[in-house]
Amino acid sequence: SLTNALSFGIGIFSSTPAVRTFSIYSCFATVVCYFFQLILFTAILAVSGKREQNNYQALFCCLKADPSARNRIAEKITQFQNWLIKSWSFIITTWSARALLMLVLVIYYYVSLLGILKMEAKISVEKMALPDSYLHNFQFILEKALQSMQPITIFVMNPGDLRDPDRLNGIKSLVSEYEHSLHSYGNKSTLFWLQQYNEFLSFYGESDEFTYAEVPAFFKSATYFFFNTFVRMNETACYNNQPECITSFFFITNFHGVIKYEKMIPVVVEWRRIAAKYSDYGVYPYSEHSPFVDQTIAIKGTILLSVIAALCCSATACFIFIPNLISIGCMVFSIFSISFGIFGLLSHMGVDLDPITMAALLMAIGFSVDFTTHISYHYYRTTAKDSRGRLEEALKIIGWPILQVAISTTVALFPLLLKQSYLAMVFMKTIIITSTLGVFHSLIVLPALLTFINSYVQGSSEEKESYYRLRKVINKIKNELKKTQYKNGITQIGDDKKETKIAPFSKLDIISATPEAYVHKIELGRALSSSMSTCDKE
Repeated sequence: SLTNALSFGIGIFSSTPAVRTFSIYSCFATVVCYFFQLILFTAILAVSGKREQNNYQALFCCLKADPSARNRIAEKITQFQNWLIKSWSFIITTWSARALLMLVLVIYYYVSLLGILKMEAKISVEKMALPDSYLHNFQFILEKALQSMQPITIFVMNPGDLRDPDRLNGIKSLVSEYEHSLHSYGNKSTLFWLQQYNEFLSFYGESDEFTYAEVPAFFKSATYFFFNTFVRMNETACYNNQPECITSFFFITNFHGVIKYEKMIPVVVEWRRIAAKYSDYGVYPYSEHSPFVDQTIAIKGTILLSVIAALCCSATACFIFIPNLISIGCMVFSIFSISFGIFGLLSHMGVDLDPITMAALLMAIGFSVDFTTHISYHYYRTTAKDSRGRLEEALKIIGWPILQVAISTTVALFPLLLKQSYLAMVFMKTIIITSTLGVFHSLIVLPALLTFINSYVQGSSEEKESYYRLRKVINKIKNELKKTQYKNGITQIGDDKKETKIAPFSKLDIISATPEAYVHKIELGRALSSSMSTCDKE
């Protein structure tokens, strides 16, 4: 519950409103479900325990149960389950199975990588509607119409003193760049009050130089009055020919040829590059498609950061319950591997990157944690000494429940096939892939990885322990030898003749003179050297 809540909690900070709303509701639902487990499920367990204590039947709880009754089918199933777990625990720990699993994982990652590389960010309105909705036909007609021409509005928030020729030419250059930008329709589609005002001055004014004094008359004229809504004007400043006459304005030009949000990304990037070039004018380009284009641009980075944050939060939460670095490392690797496969396989199934997919992926990350954490937790808590025994105990406890979760969750989504929509199909595909990969990783990949690492660490630990035990025995033998009086001129500790030269002696003489407990009586299969044999004979 904690890892699921954290996974959905990350989506609350998403810039996409749909993902943010979904994450809030899902996070709240996870917390409520946790308290339902504590209150409702534990109450059912208590009632069931009381029923068993009073020897009542499970199905017909009003009837007494026969304590001597046996279900042979259940016993056979239990025996088969134990045999299967024991056999699988043996197979998965063999090197041939590990090599085959490595080959399967390489193919799995390769196929997933191909899917990820071809996955594109596509956001469209018709994805939200049902297949038979009128919205699809409406959207098709609308896009066909907008394909020919659609407007872009450019706001200039700091025009400055337009009496300055450099400032005025800068405004004209700005307009020209937008008229010649990517997919632009050209100057014939531009609505700009300043161009018309220059013509007005040339026709009615006494001079061609720019002046603010005629601006009120220009906007009140019958020909150009509609331009009045394009500017923010102070008439008093205009009559005094001051720059405060026009504090801000906007103009409109048009573009064509693109309508899909993912194809508009280069166009929007070009608009913003021009705006950054004229930043001292306070330029802001706007199109009604820009928010959707922004979501398309940001969704890849948002999903990547969400996956990384979910992995970190899951690892931190699981470390509280599984304070073992090996189990945590294997679990995080499995979650990342499952997420990697979900991305790639969804792409092969025709799913694009959009807010719906992002919400489904956040759900999938939280769901995949359920598979990996349980097997890691029970493997960590088992009491068996060897890795195979620990795996057997863990699978006996959690193996069948993992299969139950995957099967029941998948079957529960089948009613979505009765009323198909893009939203329903994305969630159904995501759950099916997550369940399949979750079972694959929890029952195959994680057991192989945990047993391999545990065997390696356990082997290294045993070697170190054996080495230090041998060193301890050798040091103890040396200390005993120093405290024992030997023949052939060896002095005792504490004697006055500490500097007396020790006479040569045979190594076997020393061993034979030691206490019985330290005599090594196992034949090592190695003959004595000739010099030592001669010394013994003498």
